[in-house]
Amino acid sequence: MTTLLDSPPRASAEERRTVPVRVDVRRLPPHDPLELYTVLHERHGDEVFLLESLEAPEQDGNTAVVGHGRLAELKVYADRVTVDGVAPVTAALLAAAERVGLAPLPGGARALTGTGQVWDLLRAAQSVFAVDTDIPLDDYAFGFLTTIGYGAAWHMERLPERTADGGPDLVLTLFRDIVRYDRDAGTADRLVAESPDFPAAGEDVIASALTALRPAGAVPEAPTPRSVRDTSDRETFLAQVERCLRHIGVGDIYQIQIGHRIDVSSDLTPLQVYRRLRHRNPSPYMYLVPRDGSTLIGASPEVLFRTRGDRIVMRPIAGTTPRSGDQAVDGPRIEALRASEKECAEHVMLVDLCRNDIGRVCLPGTLDVPGLMTVETYSHVFHLVSTVEGVLDPREDTWSALTATFPAGTVTGAPKIRAMEIVEELESAPRRMYAGAVGLVDVRGWSRLALCIRTITYDGGGYSTQSCAGIVADSEPLAEWQETLHKMGAAYWALTGEELLP
Repeated sequence: MTTLLDSPPRASAEERRTVPVRVDVRRLPPHDPLELYTVLHERHGDEVFLLESLEAPEQDGNTAVVGHGRLAELKVYADRVTVDGVAPVTAALLAAAERVGLAPLPGGARALTGTGQVWDLLRAAQSVFAVDTDIPLDDYAFGFLTTIGYGAAWHMERLPERTADGGPDLVLTLFRDIVRYDRDAGTADRLVAESPDFPAAGEDVIASALTALRPAGAVPEAPTPRSVRDTSDRETFLAQVERCLRHIGVGDIYQIQIGHRIDVSSDLTPLQVYRRLRHRNPSPYMYLVPRDGSTLIGASPEVLFRTRGDRIVMRPIAGTTPRSGDQAVDGPRIEALRASEKECAEHVMLVDLCRNDIGRVCLPGTLDVPGLMTVETYSHVFHLVSTVEGVLDPREDTWSALTATFPAGTVTGAPKIRAMEIVEELESAPRRMYAGAVGLVDVRGWSRLALCIRTITYDGGGYSTQSCAGIVADSEPLAEWQETLHKMGAAYWALTGEELLP
């Protein structure tokens, strides 16, 4: 007879190289996700994140997610990877890094020596977790809050030497507690992840926070900013557009996205800025997430891609006109948008680029465009939107989909690589998170990543926001400058209380 005393000790996560995780779903009383986030953030700071879908077309859902309880964080830099967090989970992730050939460095980091190593590492990191749950495979159960900077492209393609900003290109953060909301159904479900390798449960912070919820109150006013600085000026930008038009004229490129950044020093907190942005520009992909000591505050209208089961979907946006709420005014605007040769030509080019991108990871014959240049209604604008989808090849996954589609053509141009080379020549500062992606990646395969546009970054010393304009053969340089200001308008108002355009 074998007793507990006779049983061998349980193998560590590093020894067995897997972390068993059980995820259960518990229904919570209905409540506002922003109110829960606010209480958790007051108590736990950057251990919390918020994703919301507001005023979204049906395809983009009407959901929200609040996450709490950081377990581990994996950061990918230009030449190395770092992992920190709960010891057993960290040990298992580091063991995964060594399995794919990342050599140890002083201080515990692992060295990157080849372009493809990053994606092998992320696949190995997902495989560390053995998830047991009743949640279907085509839905989110347990995974990483994922923030991908524009610099991640250098791990995918041969590009010109970049101006390093010192920050990580990718950050994957594992959270223990997720509350998922279905606004249409009015439900809130808590996904509770347990493992013998996680710290023992102490106070139930979610239950405690739910007893302390309070109405958010009025949207805070914006004080006068201490300073405002643009990385460009109108004349410089107009000259850059002229250079782009020359590239287009000789057939070097067909379309390019070129832009600039505005830096603002303000006494507002990131939560106050988010509340102001949420009020001014409720969007399908809103986020308030920590990243490597900074905070991302976003109101993105566009998904980079999403995977569910064997399906992958992209929804490129190109073409915009203001929305007044008055049908007599909006009707002619919509017709003018549909009739615009420039907007339609640019949009079709980007749809073709999306088809080419996801076609690289889809089964032959499955690529489809079920919606082409549909006019969709958003909080303050109408957009031309297309839907491109296909069936993922069983040999492909989230990371191969990312390497096929990133960065999106809607923030780079066509042909993509040549457009990116010209962007590096012309833009005066690194894009950092602009044109990157933010979202969730389940360790079992489900993913939803928003394009990181209409976004504000707080770095502890100030805020920044950035935008681009799409340049095609018949672009008017001054109109493109105005477009960049229009795209930054809501973020600038959230930071300053002022309008960028009359």
